[in-house]
Amino acid sequence: MKLALSVWNDRIAPVFDASERCLIVDADSSGSIGDLVGFPGWSAADKARFLAEKGVSTVVCGAVSHEYEEAFISRGIEIISFIAGPVEQVIEAWNDGTLIGAPFSMPGCGCPRRRRCRRRGRGGSLNL
Repeated sequence: MKLALSVWNDRIAPVFDASERCLIVDADSSGSIGDLVGFPGWSAADKARFLAEKGVSTVVCGAVSHEYEEAFISRGIEIISFIAGPVEQVIEAWNDGTLIGAPFSMPGCGCPRRRRCRRRGRGGSLNL
């Protein structure tokens, strides 16, 4: 299983839509740093297609728009949004199973860690 983390200055990028780089990590091989890939100016559909072709099953990011959320979901990619923190610590928490929780909650988001936090037009938020 591969995990993609949107990055900016060695931290999770605050807004995925504007992020131009992702770190792709093979979640099954602990200790592996992964590949940093760039996609400057790409559309939501292009980023989703690229990540799906790379075998990414989960994206960890800060805020994400409905357009990007839908593009990932349509490609079968799970989104764990509203995450903040240093990339290395986020990867460690992912490997330890402790990513979903207050230490990595994006400041001011007002929601506990949720997968696909926003479900616009579908009756509100979905807690997982």
